[in-house]
Order: sequence, then C-alpha cells, then structure tokens
Amino acid sequence: MKKSFTVFLIVTVLFQIILARSLSIWVSYNDEEYRTFTEIVQNYEELKGIKVEIQRIPFNGTEQKVLTALATRTAPDIARVDCAFVSRLALRGGVCALDGFGAGELVDELVPAAVSGNIIDGKIYGIPDQTNCICLFYNKKLFKEAGLDPEKPPSTWDEFISYGEKLTDVEKEIFGFGMRNTLWWTLPFFYTFGARFIDKGKCVLNTEEAVEGLQFKVDLYSKYKIEAGAWKAGAVEPDMGFQNEKYAMVLSGPWRIKTLLNIGINFGVGMIPRGPAGTATTVGGTNMVIFRGTKDKELAFDFLKFLVSKENQIRWANELGQIPVNVNSFDDVDIIKHPYLETFLHQMKTAVPRPVIPDYPAVENVVNQEMEAALSGKRSVEETLFVITEKVNKLLEEE
Repeated sequence: MKKSFTVFLIVTVLFQIILARSLSIWVSYNDEEYRTFTEIVQNYEELKGIKVEIQRIPFNGTEQKVLTALATRTAPDIARVDCAFVSRLALRGGVCALDGFGAGELVDELVPAAVSGNIIDGKIYGIPDQTNCICLFYNKKLFKEAGLDPEKPPSTWDEFISYGEKLTDVEKEIFGFGMRNTLWWTLPFFYTFGARFIDKGKCVLNTEEAVEGLQFKVDLYSKYKIEAGAWKAGAVEPDMGFQNEKYAMVLSGPWRIKTLLNIGINFGVGMIPRGPAGTATTVGGTNMVIFRGTKDKELAFDFLKFLVSKENQIRWANELGQIPVNVNSFDDVDIIKHPYLETFLHQMKTAVPRPVIPDYPAVENVVNQEMEAALSGKRSVEETLFVITEKVNKLLEEE
C-alpha cells in the first residue's frame, strides 16, 4: 500500500511538472500569418501537453520593446525579430546561442541565406521563421501594348534596357522602371555585377565591379531615361506606381502578390535580370530568438524546431503563399495555387546572405544618403563609393 502511494505521488509530481511547462512568445505577424501561426501553436500544445502564451506586438516597435524588456527583465521566452536585429542582440548578450540544443543539425535543413544572419562569431543565435527575396515584377498589359511578349520578362540587364526604352512613354507619364534608393534594394545591382558589400568585416564597395553596378543603376535614370525618378523624395514610390500602371517594371517581393491580385493587375514575376556575374537577390525576413533569461531553453528550441519542420513549412507556404524556410519543403509548394512562388523559389537559390552588422540601420542610413548624391548627379559614382567605403568602415570599427 505504501509503495503504491509512493508511485502515485511520483506520477502526480511528474504530471504537475509537465503541466507546469509553458512558453511565452512575442510575434508581429499580420492577421493571416497570425491565424496560421496560432493553429501551429495549438498543434504543438496538444502534442506536448504544454501551454504557449502568444502576444502580438507591432513590427515597427519590436526592437525598442525587446530592448526595454531585456533591461527590465520582462522579456518572453521567444520573440520574432527582424533578421538585422539578431547580431545586435547576440553581441549585447541578450539571446542565447543555440548550438548546444542541436541547431547545427537543424539549420542544415533551412535556407542558407536566411540562416547566415543568425551566425555570429561561429555560433547560431536565431532560427529563421520567415524569409523573402525580391524578383522583377512586370505589367503584362503594358508589355503587350509596347509590342513585347507578355510571357517573356527580360533575362539580362541589356534586355532590360531595351524593354524599358519600348515601355517608356514620357507624354503618358509611363516609365519602364521605378526603383528605390536604399542599400537593401541596391544590393542586387552590386551582386549581379560581381561586387560584394562586406568581406571579412570590411566594406568593399570601392571596387571596379561595385562601380559598374551602381553606375548601371544611375544610368537607368540619367542616361537611358527609362526610370521614373521613383527614388526621389515626394515621388510616386515603386509599388504605387506599378499598381497605378505608370511603372511597367519594379523590384518587389512575395508580400505584394496578394494586393496586386486583389486589385486585378495583369502582372508577371521574373528573375532579376542577369549581369556579368549572373542573377542574384538580396534576402530579408525574420528570425526567432531565445532570450538568455528563458528558463526552459530546451523546450523553447523544441518549439522552434517544430515551427520550421518540413510539414509546418509546407503548410505555411501553401496557406500564405510565402517562401518556406525549410528547403525540404520547396518541392511540395503548391505552385498551381501560388504560381508566382515558383519564380521566387528559383530566385531564392541565388540569394546572397545578408551581412552581419551590429547596427545595420546606421550603416544603411549612411549608404542611402551617399547613393542619392550619385543618383542625382551631384557626385560621381566612383567618389560616392569611395566615401561610402570610408564611412561604413569607420562605423564598423566603432562597433
């Protein structure tokens, strides 16, 4: 009788321990993403017999909220943060390295370019929950009106210029292309010409390849006159110009697809045109991090592993029309339901990893200001890139 009672107590205690296990997560998904995420969480709760508390926070205020929570020791167990924020959190000691929980094996299943921004000093500090890249969006109606094949986007930058000249009608205020000025949107121009932004912790934009890449972008506006000046302050920005059928081609991401379909724009998606170094794209997205103060880190990592599993990433892609972070899911994406995703899946394979910089926004602000001088003709491309390289390297040294 005493033995049975002891067994009963042990089982009761173990059961209470299991019930006591819980997780808290901060996320910044939109309504559709949040709905799918909560369903995945519910499946995990049923599978593990635990409780997961989810709190939605604004995406734009995530960084400050997380930093405040770390300072006041009120951080959750897990949070979804922008990929550029992970290195800052890691260097501040706010998040824990995940290598000891099996992250090394897990990331082998994930999109390499999405993983790279989570690796700081050889250790893994985050797991990508969402990834994206950019492709070339083009208006099929305007293509047809210009005598171009609406099913054949330009495959090279030379073709791109030729197409742009046919598509541009200044009197109708229609331009072949609308572009942004910022670093993230300019990186594909550098990459397709064989340049790199950061190498071994140093900015290396003072190269012949970088000059060619930025000069090409400047020439689209100043020499070939096929770009609308969409990068200027107060101008119609690229997405709106494309939506209004004033810009025939823009660079954009999978997040724009649903809006364009709802509006009824007849558009296509092509790979970013090839330059001397081929086609390439930049990478964006978000990552899940586990805070250093999290008590049950093994459980937190187990949830992340569940979230990015092949099955859940197939579901994420097919329900939301987004690129899965698990490469083993690519072949199971429903491209009949989401035909535009096929191009993004191919383009994602050319994504160049985002450079790991502790204060990426500060670096981008410097680059953006200097590039605008080149685009507006106030400074040569060569001088612009020399100044950018000097200023960025100074910032990197201060960090």
